Amino acid sequence: MHTVIVGSQWGDEGKGKIVDLLAAKNDIVVRFNGGNNAGHTVVVANEKFPLSLLPSGVLWQKKLLIAQGAVVAPDVLLREIDFFIGRGLKVGLTIDFRTNIVMPYHKLLDAATEEAKGDKKVGSLKLGIGYCYEDRNNRHGIRLEDLINKKILKEKISSYFPSVKKRIEKVFGYKVSLTANEIFTEYNMYGLKLKKYAGDVSLILAKEMKDKNVLFEGAHGTFLDGNFGTYPFTTAVNTISGAVFPYCGIPPQKLKVTGVVKAYTTRVGGGPFPAELFDSTGEYMQEKGGEFGTVSKRRRRCGWLDMVMLLYARRLNGFTDIAVTKLDVLTGLKKLKIAVKYKIGNKETEDFPTSLSQLGMCKPVYKEFPGWKEDISKAKKYSDLPKTCRVYIESIEKMLGVPISIVSVGADRNSVIKIH
Repeated sequence: MHTVIVGSQWGDEGKGKIVDLLAAKNDIVVRFNGGNNAGHTVVVANEKFPLSLLPSGVLWQKKLLIAQGAVVAPDVLLREIDFFIGRGLKVGLTIDFRTNIVMPYHKLLDAATEEAKGDKKVGSLKLGIGYCYEDRNNRHGIRLEDLINKKILKEKISSYFPSVKKRIEKVFGYKVSLTANEIFTEYNMYGLKLKKYAGDVSLILAKEMKDKNVLFEGAHGTFLDGNFGTYPFTTAVNTISGAVFPYCGIPPQKLKVTGVVKAYTTRVGGGPFPAELFDSTGEYMQEKGGEFGTVSKRRRRCGWLDMVMLLYARRLNGFTDIAVTKLDVLTGLKKLKIAVKYKIGNKETEDFPTSLSQLGMCKPVYKEFPGWKEDISKAKKYSDLPKTCRVYIESIEKMLGVPISIVSVGADRNSVIKIH
């Protein structure tokens, strides 16, 4: 059965490692959403491989696809391709003709609007991803099919860039020194280099899914979904499992849905975070977990595992199993907690609020568990884990009502325990 990997929290759950692990037994790996604002890191023999656009199956030299639900910054993608080719790896990549291209004026708009929001900033990385999606939805976008067509690329940039430049300068007071010709010259070069990777991902999948195993790699996390996440502190894209169908151009069908759950909760940027910790325990998680964004390098906010969030994520995604990551980070804490309910005023609820203002008023109600002090990073099988560690895992499984298939006990690709 084909599998889709999705994050169950605010992203940064360790999806790259799980994709890399599962890619070994799949034939094709598809990146189906997001841009280079979503990074994955795979660690092999203590060496880190940070990825922001190439699917994490690249290290297994699998067939790689970037579907039209993603957006591509060509300079970033080309650097990643060159890096792996330089390491002697084959990059068998196809990018859908329909995929939209992140342009330099998207980055300028992103920076200008984020600064203009003042203390209402949403934590954008100013990489232009949201404005690329905006142009796609408003039918002003430049797609890969345009990037590799010199005449159309020049026409589109010449006709659209002047109005964008005026918007940036007149509305936000930013001086734009770029010219349409400079943009064309740079991006025409990218088009020449990426032309050999262009193809119809939807058609490829229609043919290959009949007898090949496909792994769909999601970016970000459930709570960054543009519709069902903690809007407006979200991305411009859908991140839940059902998005794989329109983003890849395949019909609805039964898929295995593996939800990736970090053993605690982290968040980058602003917005309410009910289970956030502001004490030494939160600092411990940050430091021991290396909680800094792969792309952003920003320090992640840390807190206890939140079952109210996870139950909502299960409902939206239809998890068939979950992979728990970074369990080793909790080693050494005497007590662990899981938020099992929220309290709003005098009322308690197990349902995640739809209103951001309501979420901001939520106080977590915790269930407490004993911790463990033994080093679990060398554990090879489930029985190697301390009893209190197993109790914590089994409690997550029972409360969520979904079997745990994988537990990650260290950063390296081999530091995993398969359970079911």
